[in-house]
Amino acid sequence: MKRVMMTAVLGVLPLGLMACGAASTASPGGRPALPTGAEVRFPAAPTGAYLNLLTDAGLSVYQISVSAASTSAEVDPAKWVATSSQAVAVETLIPAGTVGNSTVSAPGTKVLLLHWLMWQDKNTNGTRDAGEDLALLSHDRVAYAGAAVTVDFTTATPDMHEKWTLSAGWSRAEHYVFLPSNTATYQRTLSSNTLNRTTLHLPTPVTSQ
Repeated sequence: MKRVMMTAVLGVLPLGLMACGAASTASPGGRPALPTGAEVRFPAAPTGAYLNLLTDAGLSVYQISVSAASTSAEVDPAKWVATSSQAVAVETLIPAGTVGNSTVSAPGTKVLLLHWLMWQDKNTNGTRDAGEDLALLSHDRVAYAGAAVTVDFTTATPDMHEKWTLSAGWSRAEHYVFLPSNTATYQRTLSSNTLNRTTLHLPTPVTSQ
């Protein structure tokens, strides 16, 4: 009796698998998108909020709406990959007013630095207008580098020594700054991190991390 029942179950199993596969193939829109693992975190969002990824010139390369009261949003790095064409020689990104010698491990390496911004569509016209930017920021950057590169320089105003260590391709360039004891020169780093998670926060002093 047990052998008959087992044969019956095994006989039905392939049909069940076939039905499951057929239903998946016929699903409208195909398979659901898989999570990207990339996200932006922030204080509870107001109604009508949007996240934008911007160039230093303020050009938006990616935008998504954010649900009211949410504190994080998944973002899709595939949507801004083509922006790498806007990368420039990394030495041109070194700010004016440096003191001493600036060093670049691989001069001419193309680099692009992008930053996140959140705004609220207060007049509900669907566009980002003056006065709609929220007072949230992150010193982390979305970074693209044509090859691994290290940049080292010091500025007089602010009195700060900076070191950028960027991996080839896209990454989150994590920001860290601190003031060592017995010196007035801040130490600041911008380093590629594989964890693609950015947190927006209220503006803080230069010593913030």
